[in-house]
Amino acid sequence: MKTLSLFQFTAVTSFWFTALAGSQVALAAASASEAAAAPPYQVQEIQMPKGIAPEIGGLGFTPSGKLVVLTRRSGILTAVPTPDPAQMQWTRFSDQSLHNGNGLFVVSDREMLVSQMPELTRVIDHDGDGIADEYRTEASFNLSGAYHEVTAGPVPDGAGGFYIALNTASHSGFTFEHTRGRFSEVSRRGRNFASVEHRGWVMHWDVKTGLTPWAKGFRSPNGIQCGPDGAIWVTDNQGDFRTTNPLYHVRQGLFYGHPSSLVWDPEYIKNEPKRDPLKQPMAELDAMRTPAAVLFPYGFSRSPAEPLFDLTGGKFGPFAGQMLVADAAAPRIIRVMLEEVDGVRQGACVDFYSNNGLRNGSNRMAFSPDGTELYVGQTMREWAGAMEGLQRIKFNGGRVFEVLGMHLVKDGFEIEFTQPVDVGSGDKPESFSTETYWYEYSSSYGGPETRAQMTKPSAVRWSADRRKVALVYPQMMAQRVMRLTFSGLKSEAQPLAHSIAAYTINKLAK
Repeated sequence: MKTLSLFQFTAVTSFWFTALAGSQVALAAASASEAAAAPPYQVQEIQMPKGIAPEIGGLGFTPSGKLVVLTRRSGILTAVPTPDPAQMQWTRFSDQSLHNGNGLFVVSDREMLVSQMPELTRVIDHDGDGIADEYRTEASFNLSGAYHEVTAGPVPDGAGGFYIALNTASHSGFTFEHTRGRFSEVSRRGRNFASVEHRGWVMHWDVKTGLTPWAKGFRSPNGIQCGPDGAIWVTDNQGDFRTTNPLYHVRQGLFYGHPSSLVWDPEYIKNEPKRDPLKQPMAELDAMRTPAAVLFPYGFSRSPAEPLFDLTGGKFGPFAGQMLVADAAAPRIIRVMLEEVDGVRQGACVDFYSNNGLRNGSNRMAFSPDGTELYVGQTMREWAGAMEGLQRIKFNGGRVFEVLGMHLVKDGFEIEFTQPVDVGSGDKPESFSTETYWYEYSSSYGGPETRAQMTKPSAVRWSADRRKVALVYPQMMAQRVMRLTFSGLKSEAQPLAHSIAAYTINKLAK
């Protein structure tokens, strides 16, 4: 056996200690890099009990922190959330198979309001054993028998009342010989129709006045929400008289474009009881309607469902106060950046989360009481893809590089980012490729982007902190969507997470 000299031994051990130290430094650097690159949002799967059809129609939380899940066919379930979703223990608050429940408001640990196809129901646990004892009808909804006559809401009005959105019927369903509510032969025509009273309306209900019509002109409003300022927001779905998927700022008495519901407006039929809105010239209907606050590009949102405002105060990331919109036909949640221009609500949309474990069919959403998790309930629709179940998106913290705000100014946009943008990144107009187009109001089922043109800003001006950029355009026009594609923007070498934003211009900034 060969013996090493002291010099040789010292050299060898020095080499291995250096190599070991280097490996530890490299591992530490790799770990730090992985931590830095770890996504800020993570999808977690939540298993529902066996025997439950996991088609989610409503989500909410009780004051004590229990998750409440309304299913469309398997009653109401509750569970206390746990860090490991596999450990959640479920109980049946109601084992009644409700009639396609698609809206939930949690009043207390022992009381809930549920919208089913035929009615608004108050579900009460009187004795406190965790199981409902009473199902009280608060309001009845008219029905023709068509599968499409679902509901959205109830959402509170802030004064003890609630808003509920009622879908029209579909030509691919059928109408019963005996309907609930008054029937109109005039409004039985069309691809989507309102043959019974107040289909295609947003309704208001409270204990004193009961159910009253509030706004009209909706096709398939599968999402309704009351904003922090009391404004009512409704999503609708592409189809006849809907060239693409819209988000509406809804105000009392106004008409939102789908004409079938007009036969139930006393003012509309006052001088002609059998007036047929489908025979009215499109130009006249167009002049009557209130346009959408945001027109979602069809590739952005295939079937918008419930909108939800982020009121977590920053606990779910940097988007406090903004709106998230579920998509029932794509593995995607959209983020909406709203503002008021010349007295009109409008704004931009951008992807918030897509794919990466999120399923199709997202229908209803609710934030956890601590604000760090977004619960997402999916439901199956044949045309949207056979997806259903319950998931949650957890905010893990970390660095988020996104478009934070998009504000219309007189000569273009001021765009704000969540992080400073690197010097030399986004300094040229080519980094902000822009397409302008519009969706024409039409009776056809969906429609193309029209009057499309490519452009780019004529000037790019960054703020000193590189958090904001002013984009100046040669021309700004109302009744246009401007879709921006951000190319090559980086922050500390991190690319922008979502690189396309689309702003709907109804009014120009003055």
